[in-house]
Amino acid sequence: ATSQAAKMKKSRAWPLLVFAAISCAPQLFTGGSQTSSLAFAERSLLDGLASLVSAAANLATAAALIYLASNLQKVRLPAANSRSGRASPSPGPKTAEFDGFDRQISVPQPELGIDAVEIHNPLARTKSVVMAKKDGESLFIKDSAEALLAMKSVFKRLCTNQKQEISVEDVIKVHRLLGEPMDDAEEAKMMSFFGMSAKDKQAIDFQHFMDWWSELHDSSADPDNYYSNERYRQRFKVLQSRMKDPKIANISTVAEGEATSRRYRVFFESGGSRLSPWHDIPLKNEDGSYNFLCEIPKWTRKKYEIATGEPMNPIKQDVKNGVLREYKWGDMLFNYGAFPQTWEDPKHVSEETGCPGDNDPIDVIELGTRQRPVGSITRVKILGVIAMIDDDETDWKVLAIAMDDDRAQNVNDLNDLDAHQPGLTQALTHWLRMYKTADGKKENRFGCEGKPQGAAFAKRIVEETHVAWRKLLAEANQSGKMKKVASGGNIFTDLALDD
Repeated sequence: ATSQAAKMKKSRAWPLLVFAAISCAPQLFTGGSQTSSLAFAERSLLDGLASLVSAAANLATAAALIYLASNLQKVRLPAANSRSGRASPSPGPKTAEFDGFDRQISVPQPELGIDAVEIHNPLARTKSVVMAKKDGESLFIKDSAEALLAMKSVFKRLCTNQKQEISVEDVIKVHRLLGEPMDDAEEAKMMSFFGMSAKDKQAIDFQHFMDWWSELHDSSADPDNYYSNERYRQRFKVLQSRMKDPKIANISTVAEGEATSRRYRVFFESGGSRLSPWHDIPLKNEDGSYNFLCEIPKWTRKKYEIATGEPMNPIKQDVKNGVLREYKWGDMLFNYGAFPQTWEDPKHVSEETGCPGDNDPIDVIELGTRQRPVGSITRVKILGVIAMIDDDETDWKVLAIAMDDDRAQNVNDLNDLDAHQPGLTQALTHWLRMYKTADGKKENRFGCEGKPQGAAFAKRIVEETHVAWRKLLAEANQSGKMKKVASGGNIFTDLALDD
């Protein structure tokens, strides 16, 4: 290694020396010709001396460049090597300097493992993680520590034993949740990799899982970059967000009937039993976020809605005069749905609009970048609300953004929303005002002088509709209209409103 470094020094020094010599040569020769004619005039002598001084300065510059080139070879290796050696992180961030002024920063990541280190290259803008394996080798993963922490969070949610180990069935479930289901051949290969004879045996720890994941998504075996880091980082971020509450994570949807027919329904199930998305999904989570129930995905126009008048309240496509309804004004530019456990009471007249409620759960417009499927449940934060009046009924439109959206940490109110997406609230208000005119109807009206209101105001309105929903259930329970369905350790609510 020392001889190689010496060769590199020489290979860098000679081009600089040649460059300096070429720079100095004309002045040396010029100086010589001038000094040979000192007898001509005193000015010629001074010019010759000046040329000699300039040449000496150029030689000094060349020497400095050679010295600098030799010092660039003094490299401090990073704290971890890829697969070939064991990781040994330092107590704090460490800078590693490389040839070509390249720099890398290694930061210990104890949450990922005792010897886990994140390697950050600021110039290349790349991050990777080195983790120690039980056999003494190091596992090199081309992704950030943040992404791996999201994966570990999902991994821990799947663990049901104290050793924090999962089974092959759990790994298959992760792939299915990510939208990449495995075929029989892939499952057999995975069984062989983990050395498992039974799919339900819990013996895969996080390092072993990441070893499998790294090999499956090895970039050298993925020339088309199909399994890109960014793609899976975002998917795990969404999956992590959904799995924060195990009860929410266990809810699935089951579609019945043809999607183009009036009989099409999307039911909700948990543990093999049906539940009501309106009554059984909680409004809020422990972290203060709200559960957004998507009815109409962005970039679509079929008017799906919670069937409040049917048992267990599935999602269906609205029908008017025997025809399935679609928005003729154009595709939705946002995810549209509702908050569960809310109700706009038709007997309550709002001070802001002067009109009664529309007898539905409160509507929500989710402004994130991802399209959410019909029936999906997403944790969101409230940003504001628009007081729309539809057919002389109050029809609040809550503005929210998904907690797993990349902009969520920077957007907390309408002011932030306008800063990051100027003109968005005005465009939303215009869309809501005009969309019914495509059916020959008049424009919708608005309360609050047509101005969207901020997050604090919106949360107060949502809380009022939640209180109204609780009163609805209490009155239905007293009148005998509400049924409670027991399933395992859960009790689900069956309540349909009268038409």
